[in-house]
Amino acid sequence: MSSAPDTKKTNEQPEDLLLLLETIKEAALLAGELLRNGYPKIERIRFDHKGASDFVTEYDKGAEALIIKHIMSKYPKIGFVAEESGIVFSKDSEYKVIIDPLDGTNNFVHGIPHFSVSIAVAKNTELVCGVVYQPLLDEMLSAAKGLGARLNDVLLEIKDARPFSEMLLSTCLPYNNKGNHKIAISQINTLMPLVAGIRCPGSAALEIAYIALGRFDAFWSHGAQLDLWDIAAGIVIAREAGYLVTDLDGNITPEEWSSLLVSHPNRHTQLLTLLEKK
Repeated sequence: MSSAPDTKKTNEQPEDLLLLLETIKEAALLAGELLRNGYPKIERIRFDHKGASDFVTEYDKGAEALIIKHIMSKYPKIGFVAEESGIVFSKDSEYKVIIDPLDGTNNFVHGIPHFSVSIAVAKNTELVCGVVYQPLLDEMLSAAKGLGARLNDVLLEIKDARPFSEMLLSTCLPYNNKGNHKIAISQINTLMPLVAGIRCPGSAALEIAYIALGRFDAFWSHGAQLDLWDIAAGIVIAREAGYLVTDLDGNITPEEWSSLLVSHPNRHTQLLTLLEKK
């Protein structure tokens, strides 16, 4: 079970880290309000194609602009890695904000109510803060390194691992010519007979964060291609709630990954074996 936050677990001053976390939560709420108001207008939403089945809407762009503006009002020298704007480095800060303003754009434009605002902060290469906000449910999942994970203001505790036959897994599938379809199908074929179900809802940040709530027992991705902004905030939340996050080789460094597994510590090794790269 998770214990009360231990400020000795982090090199940051907890007051500073909490202020940073509050700032990105505020930014997520602003972006979430824009998405919540735009969601009923789906038939009138304008969008462009970044690639086949890869959409960007006026809401992606507007939400990202709100996030950057709010964070810069508090931290004007901070750097950004943003899905729509690209990378803006800062020589004056060792921190960078990693933004996916609308994780689940494909769901959003098709009227499926499963999407999120995802914001993480890295100090150099170490992820130290993350928020994933589901605006339709008004659920804010947040975490800071060494200070635990929360749903709104409630501290989350790791749950007992379910037996494989009761586990509900989530994954991200490739589409069109993006990713490795054969690997994805092979892994699903391996796991399907062993677990209670496999889902692919379409917002990786949200599904990784949901593991901290026990809504999913594990999330994996190998055949699909995920960028750091898709997963960074969820990684912080899952780890702070007590879950393990690695690639399928057991590597714990996100910037070196080409695959992902998030699961309960008591199920991680067995899942790694089952999902072993071909």
